[in-house]
Amino acid sequence: MIWPVKSYSFADPVLIERFSVGGDLLPVLALLLCGVVLTAAWAWAWRTLRTQLTGPEAAKARFGLIAGGLLLVLPLLPTLNLNALNPGDFLHGRYVYLPLTGLSLLIAIGVHLANGLRRPLLCVAGVIAIAFVPLTWSQEKQWKDDLTVFATAHELAPHNRPVARNLADTRVRAALLIAGEGRCREAMPVFDEVNREFPDDWYTWAGRGICFVRANDLIRAEEAFHRAADLSHDPRVVEQWQALREHMGLSTSTPAK
Repeated sequence: MIWPVKSYSFADPVLIERFSVGGDLLPVLALLLCGVVLTAAWAWAWRTLRTQLTGPEAAKARFGLIAGGLLLVLPLLPTLNLNALNPGDFLHGRYVYLPLTGLSLLIAIGVHLANGLRRPLLCVAGVIAIAFVPLTWSQEKQWKDDLTVFATAHELAPHNRPVARNLADTRVRAALLIAGEGRCREAMPVFDEVNREFPDDWYTWAGRGICFVRANDLIRAEEAFHRAADLSHDPRVVEQWQALREHMGLSTSTPAK
């Protein structure tokens, strides 16, 4: 929040199993340093407003300091309980949206109380904002669509399992669309690759079944739809599987649960 040294849409869930200075001590010291600086700045602002402001203006400033401090700290507390979050998917920028509101409120009050330093501080803030424009613009490109988001995320976090799964799902959905257009030669390699990594993905099995039907390989199509029906229990998939079995002259049955 203080300074975006590293900005990733997703990150690898790195588990530090042994104590190290670089992996444990330095990050904790940096966190404590930021906490001390923010606390000292808050205390300075609280003392300063008592001497510079009076009446309703002082009351508003006090309320802003209290609200800003609470908004900065309280929304972060639930995210510190990592056991309550999804394994491998507990790092998200959205956790600091509300805390950033509190931090911005505190900064605004600090600038208001700075008197002679107000203009230089506003100029510095303007320069930082302008400098961040190209950085923001460069990151906007990765949010163009789901495929771009998760492809970029997989490059940044190749060991993040939820990212890999989302990328696979996105690729399968795109492959299903082109398979429906009869372009199974392009879609089948995607199904095969995802199927090897995620053999329980029923969308992949259904897509393989569609392509096998188009290739008139009904035996393998029946096997693929059977597997998709077993995994999904989706009525439409079960109906497709049973219709195919009936077309092949086989008895219809329901998938195992």
